[in-house]
Amino acid sequence: MDERALSREDVLEIRAEDCPMMVFSYGIGDFISAAIVTKTHGFYNHFMWLLEPGVLATQDWWFRKIPVEKYLDRHLLKFVYGINWGPEERAKITASIEADLARPWYQNIYDLPAIVGQMLDIKWLQTPGIEICSDKAKHLNDPDYTLKHANPTDVNIYTKTCGKYAVYGRFRPD
Repeated sequence: MDERALSREDVLEIRAEDCPMMVFSYGIGDFISAAIVTKTHGFYNHFMWLLEPGVLATQDWWFRKIPVEKYLDRHLLKFVYGINWGPEERAKITASIEADLARPWYQNIYDLPAIVGQMLDIKWLQTPGIEICSDKAKHLNDPDYTLKHANPTDVNIYTKTCGKYAVYGRFRPD
């Protein structure tokens, strides 16, 4: 599928057989979003998964499912998929994300020390067993994906340069 501009309706109508998809986000007018993209020299400050139609798996204060509608008013979104993902690979990725979501709440809280580490370029500063949003790229099930303590820009660059992923579409609110 060629990359395209997605309307609100297009995002809400992404089919189950096209999920999961990686989603990169930028919060328009948000100070923290701007600070992150400035620091990382990127375009996106957040990474998450479109797990099923209309449902994101996102690492905010804790890793959880939320309606995609929560991101459609003030966020730029980029949807990315694996060009060789068939039903079996998609099912493996979905199962991995679901297993992560099922972990106890105290293992799914946001790793605040890691944010400090990212800001200070001390990427290894991270609480063991706790993650930030871009750590959730581990669900790619991609043997070539070896990034550790990545930020959303690192993940975005990987998906653009490795030849395994394509952009489904981009959403910009009206």
